[in-house]
Amino acid sequence: MRITFNRRLFVAVLVVMVAGLMFRASYFQEHAEAFLFPMIVAGAILALTLVSLVREVFDLCVEDFQAFPFARQLPAILIMIAAVTFVEILGMYASAFLALAMVSIWYSPEENNQRRLVRSLLFSVGFTGFMYVLFSLMLNVQLPRGILI
Repeated sequence: MRITFNRRLFVAVLVVMVAGLMFRASYFQEHAEAFLFPMIVAGAILALTLVSLVREVFDLCVEDFQAFPFARQLPAILIMIAAVTFVEILGMYASAFLALAMVSIWYSPEENNQRRLVRSLLFSVGFTGFMYVLFSLMLNVQLPRGILI
């Protein structure tokens, strides 16, 4: 009898274990109100990793992986590095808006440049607005403030 090693299942188990540790670290604290956002994020991550584990256990994964060349990822990586670099100067929301706008403009499949720009800006404004409502208004999370907000 030969035992085969399922690398994807092994990775899924390890990821669930790490997510479980994150959940435990954020959930079981004395001042629960201060850890509301980390608890929500850790719970969501744990749930998604459990879904991934179940998919691996029952072999529900589709083998349709397509490589995404590093050269095509490089612009987004550089934009994210710039956004993180300028977050203290511009503020979280302005930095996030600019990064989202640049990434969505760069990777948009839209052929018409004017439509690409309008859709990317609308998406960026909407997502940044959602971030503001979620973090600042609902969760009262302190984010870096800069010259723009």
